Amino acid sequence: QVFQLLTDLKQQRKESGKSKQSSGQQNLNTIMYETLKYISKTPCKYQSPEIVRDFLVAMKAHKLTKAEKLQLLNHRPVTAVEIQL
Repeated sequence: QVFQLLTDLKQQRKESGKSKQSSGQQNLNTIMYETLKYISKTPCKYQSPEIVRDFLVAMKAHKLTKAEKLQLLNHRPVTAVEIQL
């Protein structure tokens, strides 16, 4: 969701064509850029609201805490070793 929000904001700023920016705006742009760069290298890039909903439904039977579900969702382990970490 964060990835989608930042991507949309970036697109809106491109379309608005504002070239003059304050120092605070430049800092925000840097933070957005670095966050997008990081998230685009994680499995979060491929998540959609439907994927999250399906995951949460599938995890109900496992009696995990919210923090554990969030960790699994964000890291999306693929192997048994990754799950143990």
